[in-house]
Amino acid sequence: MQILPLLLLAISPIQLDGLLGDWADGVTLQEDAQFVYKRIDLPSESCLQQLPEQKVVQIGEYEVYFSPDGKGYGVSCKKGSQWISPYEAGVVFAPTTASTSFELRVNKATGTYPFSFEKLGDLRVVSWNVQFGALLKDKARGGRILKALQPDVLLIQELDGEDTCSELESFLHDTLGGSWLVETSNSNGEKRSERLKSAIATSADSMACFTVGKTPLKAIGASISFSNKPINFISLHLRCCGGPTSDAEKQRVSEATDIRKTIDSMQSPRFVIAGDWNLVGTTAPLLTVAKNDFAVVQAYQPDGRVHATWSDETSSFTPGRLDLMLYSPLSLEVAR
Repeated sequence: MQILPLLLLAISPIQLDGLLGDWADGVTLQEDAQFVYKRIDLPSESCLQQLPEQKVVQIGEYEVYFSPDGKGYGVSCKKGSQWISPYEAGVVFAPTTASTSFELRVNKATGTYPFSFEKLGDLRVVSWNVQFGALLKDKARGGRILKALQPDVLLIQELDGEDTCSELESFLHDTLGGSWLVETSNSNGEKRSERLKSAIATSADSMACFTVGKTPLKAIGASISFSNKPINFISLHLRCCGGPTSDAEKQRVSEATDIRKTIDSMQSPRFVIAGDWNLVGTTAPLLTVAKNDFAVVQAYQPDGRVHATWSDETSSFTPGRLDLMLYSPLSLEVAR
């Protein structure tokens, strides 16, 4: 069975995936018509945005400051003598988790990249962190995105704690037509971040939900059949923030362990597991869930060159790949 994930893949000379497969031995600097690329190597494993001391990298017409002095985290950028936003320079690097080798990219020019929304395969799965409940707060924006994507299964993270299943079902019906089924995880705590929920929605005739882990884990699972074959979907949102040795990272690994226990208890051949993994420390949470059973969907942005899923121009941190999708490669195939 083929599934169609959220992002589209195109052919490109350099792909910022953190694997460095595009770099020949001894090459540390490359460029094309749109971008300049640089390879960065560290003596020991670290996160570039949480280094013990500042690291300055000269690339193109920019100086990029990782973990800048006076702040100790994030990224700053200079063009000549002027400080500018890293987003203005198009600063992107991978991986954003701890490593000894990284690839960095900055802009040379702004390009446009045509791509198609045409559906391929048997079903389209969309995983979307709607960011602090924004989906139902800005229905016009959310509606435009969903109409373009036309999902069969929608895995949502950061649904507002006050949003109900019936409200989301009505919104999806009004936006996409047909009947929709929605289930959400439980909201907990008093803080806004604690009240956020994960959700699963589908236009299929039925779905059977199952519990994933325990509170405060924001995750929910559901079994949905396509072509008379049940597929188990999990929408997850792991703990935010923190570096490789932080308490937040320990909680992410613990949450991932609970998710894996749920998977092992089901003994099913077909899973799609997606959401906001918040991989800002290490890849341990992802590896804990995946083991040798699941493959990562290599979903790139429309230009086919970078797979960052998060950005915030007001933040000290540059774009990173926090959202990922796993699938069962022995029984499911990625169509696009």
